[in-house]
Amino acid sequence: MRAPDISQLTGLRSSKPSWYAEYRQTVDDLDRALGSLEHIAGVLSATGQGADALCRAVVDATAEHLGEPWAVLALSGTALPLARPRMLGRGPSGVGVEHLALLPEVVRRPVAEALAADAVEPWQTADGAVVVPLVVDGEPVGALVACGGPRRRATAADLAILRIAANQSAVALLSDHLLARSEGLRRQTEELYAQAQQRALDLAERHEQLAEAERRLDVAAQREAVDAERHRIARELHDSVAQHVLSAGMTIEWCRPEVAHHGEVYERLGHAKALTREAVERLRGAIHALSSDGHGDGDGLPALLARLSDVAPVPGLAVAVRVEGRPRELPAEVEHSLFRIASECLFNTARHAEATRSTVRLAYRPDELRLSVADDGCGDPDVLRRALRASGRQDDGYHRGLGNIASRCAEMGATVRFTRARMGGVRVEVRMPWDAVDG
Repeated sequence: MRAPDISQLTGLRSSKPSWYAEYRQTVDDLDRALGSLEHIAGVLSATGQGADALCRAVVDATAEHLGEPWAVLALSGTALPLARPRMLGRGPSGVGVEHLALLPEVVRRPVAEALAADAVEPWQTADGAVVVPLVVDGEPVGALVACGGPRRRATAADLAILRIAANQSAVALLSDHLLARSEGLRRQTEELYAQAQQRALDLAERHEQLAEAERRLDVAAQREAVDAERHRIARELHDSVAQHVLSAGMTIEWCRPEVAHHGEVYERLGHAKALTREAVERLRGAIHALSSDGHGDGDGLPALLARLSDVAPVPGLAVAVRVEGRPRELPAEVEHSLFRIASECLFNTARHAEATRSTVRLAYRPDELRLSVADDGCGDPDVLRRALRASGRQDDGYHRGLGNIASRCAEMGATVRFTRARMGGVRVEVRMPWDAVDG
């Protein structure tokens, strides 16, 4: 909007005899405008008190400047959703109103029309209501409305003065919206960091449990089972938790420029970023430690499986081992493969099925050897069968584990199938004919 020139402010456009009277009226108008400008200057000083105080001061100044009984400042429904206040109104005798529905109809109607309009320039309605849009980046986000009194034509100076106050209100509300969004991002970042820190602590605890289990194992095959679990947890740590921590760090880095104007928040986000970097380094150390291999000699398959109840993959999973029939001697590589299959099933149960109980059953039948692992978790046999078919096309720890089971079975001449367990979860059963062993 082009600022009014001198002729518009003074109203002097000719040298008619009435010039002196017009001059006196103009002097009165200018005196009133100067007084209002001084008032507006006092309003602008309320900026440091926050958006609420500034908006209240603007509403009061508008009502007093125009001599209107009602002055209302309101944001559109979807504009600056985090800014507060959404609406402030002042009625006769300074009565405050903060909800559109509480305004009288004579005031509510022009306010609603002003909020629905797409204009960015001030105007005066046919009913005498003065409307000054709140503009941010060239787009209207609300309006300042004064109405309810005797009809009086607002001058260009009136509109210019009110536009100054309205623009200051818009800037204050925008700042409040941005600050609220920054605070939300800061809280989200702190939550992400807390989650990442808790995951790191949980994984450190798992590492200690695995270290204790490794010390209790004194044969090669048992240590291989521990190694397999360590590698699996290391993959989980790398593929999930480490990614969460890195994501938290990236979120913090993204948030910092948004709050550069807020010194305390910016400093705290910098500290959070440093803590996230430290967490990543600790995770890398845990991954390196978990990835180390152990070596040793094996033992009979029933004895190896019996140790699984002592080295359950996670606390809270009870593992029971059952042996049926008369044990037969098996080649070391077969015992090793069957033990690794049982371990893999337990690891998948602990990692994905949310089970509390699992039973490992080894049955020596006249014509074949059967190894089964059943649980009471939430797994679905159909999902496992589809995942096994997809294991050749996808490259994650879960599908790779199923693929390893199928590969070991193929090498031994055995078969594997997934059914519903009587316990309610999944039953993985491996059947190996004795001909495949003896041959």
